[in-house]
Amino acid sequence: MTRAAINLNGPTGEVIDVTSLGRNTISSHKAGIGEYRVQGTLGMAPPPEGWGYVINPLDAGVEVRIRHVAPILEISVSRDGVASDLQHSLTLHVAVEALPLEPLPEPQPDPLAAALREIAQRRAQADRAIAPLQDAVDLEEASALEQENLRAWKRYRVALNRLPDQHGFPEALEWPPAPQ
Repeated sequence: MTRAAINLNGPTGEVIDVTSLGRNTISSHKAGIGEYRVQGTLGMAPPPEGWGYVINPLDAGVEVRIRHVAPILEISVSRDGVASDLQHSLTLHVAVEALPLEPLPEPQPDPLAAALREIAQRRAQADRAIAPLQDAVDLEEASALEQENLRAWKRYRVALNRLPDQHGFPEALEWPPAPQ
């Protein structure tokens, strides 16, 4: 059980609005002069959570009686002992069913962020492989195998940089194979 504040229109008995921490499927109607019926509550919210009711200053001096006869909240209004409609409004603090606890939906991964993250990780791997090979080439100390490995890793890095141009990016990617 939780609480809700509802505002009823005095002349019509209809719900003006509902502020709720639980279900807010509350309806009401005017049953007769000074008689209002509210459905969808569990009665008045008990203290300390509830504060009862508040009438609009235009309706000062009326007597309000509230009775819960499940599933109806009966409200009777009178002035000087005679049934009387509210001129403006009545705010009630009622108990309502708590909303069912439903697990939050799993957040869906952002395909673009995931693709860019994977590209960056693979690019970092390529950069780590290229750096010592490029040093050997720059110092003119690279073997033929090192030179071929350097070209393969650079081709791989270029292919990674071109992934955003692929059809279906970022959802469907054909990843280039990393050199061995």
